[in-house]
Amino acid sequence: MSRRLATLVAAATAILALAAATVAPGAGAGTNPRLLPDLITMKISQGDLALDGSKLRLSNEIGNRGRGPLEIYPSPSSNNCDGDGISTNDRDVYQRIFLDSNADGVFHRSQDTASEDHLFGCEQYHPAHHHWHVLDFSRYKLTRMKTGRTVATSTKIGFCIIDTDHAFGGVPGSPTQPHYPAGSGDCDVDSVDGLSVGWADTYSYFLPGQELNVAGLRHGRYCLISTADPLSLLRESNNSNNTRRTLIALHPAKHVVRRVASDCAG
Repeated sequence: MSRRLATLVAAATAILALAAATVAPGAGAGTNPRLLPDLITMKISQGDLALDGSKLRLSNEIGNRGRGPLEIYPSPSSNNCDGDGISTNDRDVYQRIFLDSNADGVFHRSQDTASEDHLFGCEQYHPAHHHWHVLDFSRYKLTRMKTGRTVATSTKIGFCIIDTDHAFGGVPGSPTQPHYPAGSGDCDVDSVDGLSVGWADTYSYFLPGQELNVAGLRHGRYCLISTADPLSLLRESNNSNNTRRTLIALHPAKHVVRRVASDCAG
């Protein structure tokens, strides 16, 4: 090999080595990868189900198993984002996505302070709960196992998104104590809300909206389907685990609902 060719090969090798060192594993093309949340609808147990007259009531828990928190904050003003013509009961809502300052794949609140903002949806004041809800954060559906036909659907379910349960404490970067809401109160006009890494939010079956109308349904087996972020408005690392399918045996006339051990296929 000539001295000139050897020099060119050495220079090219040095450039490739520098490029490899600049991009950390999992960082993609940038040195500041995004620390995205990963929403997952948690398992529904027998204690999460109840029949109240013609209503099937359910508790629903949504967790964050991602590398970054789900952090949301409101716009200071409204633009009638809920479309009801009332300008005082809603506001745009943004998702804050934190950037990994040292590309180690772990969120450090005191260190990973740089962020991107993403307008994703709408918050509305919820009189029954006396605080603000992110609209359409979850949806519920009931299908008959025998035919696959949808027999009941929920309205758009809004959540006041806060840390209530430490569901995935082993995820790197998960704090031992809840962080959200951060601000003056629980989903009030000024608070910053969300789900910390490894934390979840539970909406119990007795709360408004946690229901499906099962009046007139025949007894049999049904698939209860709960989906977080059904319109995929939020930026997250994995959308494939947002839905949970739970097999139940339902007998509305006898006020009986039973969680079946296996889950629905699909």
